[in-house]
Amino acid sequence: MIVEDRQALQDRLSTYLTALDRMTDIELLLSCFTDDGVFDMTDLGYPSVQGKPALREFFNDVFVGMANSAHYAANFMVNSLEQDRASAQTHVMGIGLPVEGDRVEFYVQYLLEYERINLAWKIKSLRGLPLMPV
Repeated sequence: MIVEDRQALQDRLSTYLTALDRMTDIELLLSCFTDDGVFDMTDLGYPSVQGKPALREFFNDVFVGMANSAHYAANFMVNSLEQDRASAQTHVMGIGLPVEGDRVEFYVQYLLEYERINLAWKIKSLRGLPLMPV
């Protein structure tokens, strides 16, 4: 495994989580995904969305509905690395305070599929599996 690729994969995840928590820069968040990228949180009771238009709509709604958000990733591990494809996993703790309603907290494992496009790693698929009961 090339150390630079591993770091670039982890950096892409960090950029996504930072954009998610800032809740102000949808373009930065979308830049983390391939054009046909998938965000799948069905195992946590959220929808699965695919493609940048659907991702934009979903995350814009998330940004409007949340007052504060914090995500923390740990245990990042690359499972496979090929020329232009990679898979990885990480554990994420997420905490959110909706504009209306109760605070949400979850512990999830992200299963990530990446694709290298124009020398940059992008998230092709991000699937969440609960580590603790939701």
